[in-house]
Amino acid sequence: MHCPNAFRTAPCPAGNIFTLGNVRIQFITSRLIRFEWSENGVFEDRQTLAVVNRDAGPVPFHVQGEGDVWLLRSDNVCVRLLANTERLSGANLSVDFKLNGERITWNPDQEDDENLGGTIRTLDGINGNKQRIETSIATPHGLDNEIAIMKEVDLGKGFVSRSGWSLIDDSKTIAIDQIGDQKWIAPRSPGRHQDLYLLAYGHEYKDALADAARVFGAQPLPPRYTLGYWWSRYWAYSDEEIENLVRNFEAMNTPLDVVVLDMDWHLEGWTGYTWDRRYFPDPDEHLDWLRRQGLKVTLNLHPADGVGKHEEPFEDMAAALGLDCATTERIPFRITDPTYMKYYFEILHQPEEKRGVDFWWMDWQQGESTEMPGLDTLPWLNQLHWENLEDRPDREGKRALIFSRFGGYGAGRYAIGFSGDTFSNWESLAFQPRFTATASNVLYGHWSHDIGGHMPGEIEPELYTRWMQFGMFSPILRTHTSKNMKAERRVWEYPAPYSDIMMSTIRHRYELVPYIYSENRKAHDSGISLCRPMYYEHPESEEAYAHADQYMFGDGMLVAPVVTPVDKACEMAEVTVWLPEGEWFDTARGMREQGGQTIARHYLIDEIPVFVRPGTVIAGQVCPKRLNDACYKNLVMSIYGGEAGEYLLYEDDGLSTDYLEDRYASIRMSHRVEGDTRIVEVKKETGHFKGFENERSLEVRLEGSAPPLSVRLANDPLDYAYRLEEVATGWSYRARTGTVVVKMARIDLARGADIRLAYAPGNLHSPLVDGSKGLFSRMSRANTINTMLTQGRILHPDERLGQELAHAANRISRRPETFEREMTGVKARLGDWCGVLDCLGRSSGIRGWPNNERLAQARVAINILKSQR
Repeated sequence: MHCPNAFRTAPCPAGNIFTLGNVRIQFITSRLIRFEWSENGVFEDRQTLAVVNRDAGPVPFHVQGEGDVWLLRSDNVCVRLLANTERLSGANLSVDFKLNGERITWNPDQEDDENLGGTIRTLDGINGNKQRIETSIATPHGLDNEIAIMKEVDLGKGFVSRSGWSLIDDSKTIAIDQIGDQKWIAPRSPGRHQDLYLLAYGHEYKDALADAARVFGAQPLPPRYTLGYWWSRYWAYSDEEIENLVRNFEAMNTPLDVVVLDMDWHLEGWTGYTWDRRYFPDPDEHLDWLRRQGLKVTLNLHPADGVGKHEEPFEDMAAALGLDCATTERIPFRITDPTYMKYYFEILHQPEEKRGVDFWWMDWQQGESTEMPGLDTLPWLNQLHWENLEDRPDREGKRALIFSRFGGYGAGRYAIGFSGDTFSNWESLAFQPRFTATASNVLYGHWSHDIGGHMPGEIEPELYTRWMQFGMFSPILRTHTSKNMKAERRVWEYPAPYSDIMMSTIRHRYELVPYIYSENRKAHDSGISLCRPMYYEHPESEEAYAHADQYMFGDGMLVAPVVTPVDKACEMAEVTVWLPEGEWFDTARGMREQGGQTIARHYLIDEIPVFVRPGTVIAGQVCPKRLNDACYKNLVMSIYGGEAGEYLLYEDDGLSTDYLEDRYASIRMSHRVEGDTRIVEVKKETGHFKGFENERSLEVRLEGSAPPLSVRLANDPLDYAYRLEEVATGWSYRARTGTVVVKMARIDLARGADIRLAYAPGNLHSPLVDGSKGLFSRMSRANTINTMLTQGRILHPDERLGQELAHAANRISRRPETFEREMTGVKARLGDWCGVLDCLGRSSGIRGWPNNERLAQARVAINILKSQR
């Protein structure tokens, strides 16, 4: 169908609505159109559990037609409608729009086979990306025994599709009535009806998501503390065990923000509202102690069984509902009853919140059948919990927060998502990057996974380490496991080097919080989630769709988590990454890479493949113990080469809803190159909020850099300090990672800081530093093997060559002026070292070590060294 160019101009109807008989069409935007059909001509103007807003302002469109054929055209689409009393179908409705300059025609009968997916309620029972499906075998005699097959998980339909259009069917979603000052669920009007939302955005995915957020609701900005580490385990903890656990975190210098208490906080049973005094003899004092440690607490909740007679609040609940305690054994859970739900909050939950519970874990996805036909319990329960927290004066402006399962379209309005009981295996880890990023297609950007998996719980150190690394670059970092004696989630209980790597991973997560929080604010404003697929930025690249296991982590980072075990022949895992056009910087290896290609690289157990563009600035902080401060008191600015770059750091108080009233601040971090000098500037840009402080400490890190000749703060030269931690202000060079660190004990953000690093000619972008971070990591491991291969007598005249080369970083850090000579020597003699290792591996008769084991170890070291070259 082709829309003619000539239209009779008509004024924009009220609400952008056109009605013809039993069909109503609303242009919410010029590309997002609502189509309704009702057999009795009654249309739906109320909100639903999915849709909260249909008014995005006036949308100019033109109308042409008479009798049976009508054409409606906005700036982007042309709708053809035939007058018909039958439901909407390809026989009476079609829409034309452009996709990459070509005309596309849509009609309601089409299947969207190219939809890019959304997400699902839970990963319960899903192993990797496979789900167990019960089916029956057809035989000549009918259906035979049921069998189970494993089928790939269907992630449903999202708001974006390669077809250029996406259709959201809201026909069966329960409506919300405004009854006085209360909103409550209500059935749709009687009779058959259709309620369809067409998003015809072509491949402009970001625009589609931004407009979808206006209709289905924006993602809220979670409290800042949720970005820290959550401790969770399904275990019958006592208060003493929890407190000792917190002390262990402190002793191991590992930050922690959220303590999750699973089902055993209450008396036996699936549902419970009474503290088990055997484990928690004084819950008030225990919660107060946790609060004094700066920690937040969430309790597990399964409300399905109502309130039993054994529960402490039973009598109050019965009295409030007018029930006789003597004849009532259990008060059933009635989510459709506003009176029950009123006291559900006031009697069962609010006293615990006053006691010290910060939010609830809605560990429940059952109950799609209720007294109201068509009501899915979960999204309504999520909405009620959220609104109860949002509307209460006693919460003094704190943000609402629940931790629950995905409840369908619109669920992203209620962060944070619990993805369910995952399997503890490599396959499940491998599925989670794609699963997390794809959820952004339905505006669900705050998934929290069981890091390490839930069942059976036991997990090898390497897998747990890689899972923690993915958790660091995911929306929420929460470890979890089942009641299994072999299941361990305390990272310090694992052997070296895994324990150190995992504790470092948690600390690094805390350092990144300023960046993550800023990107979450962007998600609230734009609809583009923190973790998102590559095709948002590169919709016409086939590779962007093919490489679903990598994702953008905010605007600045491309993450490709390691999700397979290391190859024992080189102690590294291979990762294949697609890099879009242009230059990239591999932050793990300190290596520049050219984009426009798919590359395969190898990574040691402590390396995470994260790529940034040259010039990128990542805002951070010196790792804190908790995330309770109103502002970041110890700022970090990490710069990744390039000629220039900047980042606008977003700050608010991290806890209140004041950010919705524009009470926040922004700090501009920028850098540029002039000649052989890099100029770095940090200054408050705009805004203010309660708790904002102008005076902070600042640490500037230039990654992948050679050492400068000098560093100045404004006009004052800064002294070099090998042990930078022992001085308040100065600079140092960490040759092992190729990082220049400039440390300032105090700057005034209102006045700003101006740092100038002067380099020797040619050293600003020295090729000698390219890849040095990965090289020194590999030399360190190879040297450990080298040392084991040497014995009491000399086996090779250069057997200490590895020691010399591996420790060049230390010598450079102590004397940065030796950088060029040392690095040139290292790169020139790597081949000689491989020869030494080969000779050492072939030596025999030493301490009874079998020749084949020595040779195998030598070859591992050689492979490690060669992987970087």
